[in-house]
Amino acid sequence: MKENLAEFLRRTILKIPLSEMKSILEAWDFLSEEQLQTINLKQRKDYLAQEVILLCEDKRASLDDVVLLDIVYTQFHRHQKLWNVFQMSKEPGEDVDLFDMEQFQSSFKRILQRALKNYRSGACRSQKRASHALEL
Repeated sequence: MKENLAEFLRRTILKIPLSEMKSILEAWDFLSEEQLQTINLKQRKDYLAQEVILLCEDKRASLDDVVLLDIVYTQFHRHQKLWNVFQMSKEPGEDVDLFDMEQFQSSFKRILQRALKNYRSGACRSQKRASHALEL
C-alpha cells in the first residue's frame, strides 16, 4: 500500500469515535467478518489504525476502497460536514440564465481554493510528523 494511501486510511480511522468503530467498519463491508473479529477495539486508536492498515494491505485496498470508508464515516456524521450546494436549472423553453455565471465561478473557485489550502496544510503537518518520527 502506498504511503499516502495508508496515511489517508489512518486519518480516516482516527476520526471515527471508538464507540462507532465496529459499526462503521461493518458498514464499510471491505474487511471480512473474520478480519473484523481479530481487531482489538479496546486498544489505542493509533494501534487500531495500524492494525486496520495491515489488514487492508493484505487485501490490497485501493484508493476507491479507502474513499468508501471516508464516505461511510461522512454518512454517519452528516451533521459535521460542510456542504456547498448550487442549484443550476432552467424552466423548459427558457433561454435566460437563472444565475450569474461570473458570481458562480468566483464562489466555486473560492471554495476549491479553501479546500486545497486545507488539504495542503494537512499534508504538510502529516509530512512534518512523519519526518519527526523518522528522526526518533
